[in-house]
Amino acid sequence: MQAIDNGEDSPVPHAGDIRPVPSGHRNGAEDLAVTLSLDDLLPDANGEIVIMGAEDGFRLSIVTDQRVCDSGVIAQHVTADGYDVGGLSYYAFEGGTTLYYSKDLALTIAQTESR
Repeated sequence: MQAIDNGEDSPVPHAGDIRPVPSGHRNGAEDLAVTLSLDDLLPDANGEIVIMGAEDGFRLSIVTDQRVCDSGVIAQHVTADGYDVGGLSYYAFEGGTTLYYSKDLALTIAQTESR
């Protein structure tokens, strides 16, 4: 989002209005939680999804009606799109989708009712 100054009062805080982040908190990331549907994520040709680059404290919840068939840490693997996912955590779902994610991401799977 881009802020434009047209000379009018703005809800954007001024430097004096910004409070320091308490110690132990990193950019407020501990409050950042996102929920996505597994169906909204686009897998590659082999049904693989890779999620990387999470900030400390970032929480992601994946909602799905698919059962988790397997989970763990993959030793060595390169996805169809060329991502080396060796050492990443993963969840494999009954529909054939595998979700790889970095270990620093707090990821949970939330089951919904089956269709």
